[in-house]
Amino acid sequence: MTSFEIYVFLLCFIVFSLLTAMFTYLLTSITKMEMELIRFGHRDEAIKKQLNKKKKESRVLLWIGRITSLLLCLIFVATFSFAVYIRATEERPANGIPSIKVVKSESMAEKNAANKYLFDNSIDDQLQMFDIVICRHLPAEDELELYDVVVYKQDDIYVIHRIVGIEEPNEQHPNERHFLLQGDAVERPDKFPVLYSQMQGIYEGSRIPFVGSFVLFLQSPAGWLCVLLVIFAMIATPIVEKKIKEETDKRVLSFVEPPHKETTEEELEWVEV
Repeated sequence: MTSFEIYVFLLCFIVFSLLTAMFTYLLTSITKMEMELIRFGHRDEAIKKQLNKKKKESRVLLWIGRITSLLLCLIFVATFSFAVYIRATEERPANGIPSIKVVKSESMAEKNAANKYLFDNSIDDQLQMFDIVICRHLPAEDELELYDVVVYKQDDIYVIHRIVGIEEPNEQHPNERHFLLQGDAVERPDKFPVLYSQMQGIYEGSRIPFVGSFVLFLQSPAGWLCVLLVIFAMIATPIVEKKIKEETDKRVLSFVEPPHKETTEEELEWVEV
């Protein structure tokens, strides 16, 4: 981790700790207040309405609600895990396992009218900003062809562009090819030629549209903070609900009148006296 990433992590941890302490205090106060209102009968009407409502609700609706909540949690966990996986494998070239990248610019979003080769060759595999693309293992250097879309690294930045020119080995670079890359939406090629050693993978058409925006958010400090707060809420909510339910159940028992006990002969004699 860089010094900036460590700083961001510590800042997020401090903010999370403060927010957790504040939410814990608020939840504790609200829970105590609600339990007091239930205990002294100020919630009796609401409890009775809730009891009648539960009697009318079918078990099917209850199970649908539970299953829906479970599915939302699973989707959230899966998406966050996916975002962590992308971040963890961002530096890894697509060798045996495909590499997943997020398109972070609009340089491949459309066909620029100046790029005649796109129209002449009917090339329609443009990439939109925030698309998730799957990059596969690079073919051999001499197998790369014009108009292949590759991922390469330049100054710690990953770029997804199309090969628009190939300069074969010559006196200036006898042992390697030089590749000229360009975005479909821009008029000019990238400033410097790209070497095969800079390339991380090749894009062959597999992509997921627009999901990258959510993935990038979950990778950001704000996303980490949201995830931690969601985990805190998932832990705290059942505890609060359990305490309120216990107090509500005690109050419900007070609605039921105790059975009248039979009057004994001794009590009758005492009454007559």
